[in-house]
Amino acid sequence: MGGIIHVVQLQFKPDVNTTQVNDLIAQLKALKDKCILPDTQAPYIKSITAGVDNSIEGLQNGFTHMIITVFETAAHRDYYAKSDPAHLAVAAGLGPFVKGLQVLDIDE
Repeated sequence: MGGIIHVVQLQFKPDVNTTQVNDLIAQLKALKDKCILPDTQAPYIKSITAGVDNSIEGLQNGFTHMIITVFETAAHRDYYAKSDPAHLAVAAGLGPFVKGLQVLDIDE
């Protein structure tokens, strides 16, 4: 196996509607093909899964959506988080819509 699993949990502001949430989730999913390495011009994200929470446990603490991105290497995750212009543009646009954001990464 190997790789890095990058998990983002989102809590949207109360005035954000379903259409806006769905558009933001679609933008995040589209990063799979939009994020490319500068040296190879090749996509580097192994997979992205995103959607609304459906847990029955009641421990979400207000978080309603999750995005799981899998990278081959920590270097790919680091580039994504700190430098990739496609990711940084989407991330910069979240502010007006997001009340809470939590990020955790683990080894695959």
